[in-house]
Amino acid sequence: MLNKSISSFAELTLHLQSVNCRKKLAVANACDTHTIDAVLKAVETGIIDAYLIGDVGLIESPHLFEQNLSSHIHIIDIPDVKEATLEAVRMVKSGEADILMKGLVNTDVLLRAILDKEKGLLPAGNILTYNAALEIPGYHKLLFFSDPVVIPSPTLVQRIAMIKYTIATAYKFGISKPKVALIHATEIANPKIHYMQDYLDIMQMWRNGEFGNVIMDGPLDIFLALDSERGSIKNVPTPVLGDADILIFPNFECANTFYKGLSLFANAQMGGILQGTEKPVVLTSRSESVESKFYSIAIACILA
Repeated sequence: MLNKSISSFAELTLHLQSVNCRKKLAVANACDTHTIDAVLKAVETGIIDAYLIGDVGLIESPHLFEQNLSSHIHIIDIPDVKEATLEAVRMVKSGEADILMKGLVNTDVLLRAILDKEKGLLPAGNILTYNAALEIPGYHKLLFFSDPVVIPSPTLVQRIAMIKYTIATAYKFGISKPKVALIHATEIANPKIHYMQDYLDIMQMWRNGEFGNVIMDGPLDIFLALDSERGSIKNVPTPVLGDADILIFPNFECANTFYKGLSLFANAQMGGILQGTEKPVVLTSRSESVESKFYSIAIACILA
């Protein structure tokens, strides 16, 4: 049990180092520099043992791997991308590894392996979604949000799953009573907007105690959720005011634009993982920075 909540990626890294328990990370086709650099950083930080699966000639080439192999790095030579991906999934499925990570492999290839009904990582009935954390200069703690990647326009059932996964993640970060904001352009519940009934139903579920020990409100705009000064000007009573831990967006266009804008113009740092799977899955795009990939590994470690 954490003594206090983790409010930054630096604190997350220190916590994982203090636990002193390396998780085993299987990387599917570990043949790109950003992935290798992030994995090396995680190894050097002391939070993982890495299993790099792919073409050994590429993995060990000078521009990808310019230092001696650590005893915590293991290379499995499987040149074929699809076969390397299947082996990474198999290792996680069997318990030989704790975390799956996407390397230089198309997302559809990885998802096909994850979603395989017999050999994949998604239990029957679970919903696959994406949960991320942002460290934003100017905001006083980590901000969790969902879903910027996987579900284009969530159904009510999918929204409920997204919220529950994100709350469970917040608990792992030591947040005893997370504050959840259901994001909209304003705080006005316009019945003509297709997802608004979902928000109203979710709020009623929260009042009935179906989300556990959390504070929830919505619809709320970003100012009300994240800025107490600007939010107060609107004179809207909300228990979340300026202190949200979790944002739930209407669709993935909103969530995606939100985090990319903050990353580009405010130097926000993000880490994220797939949720709903048996074990954490680090799935980042090729354009994500080494830091983002490292933070994603760190999030997976605290959840594994």
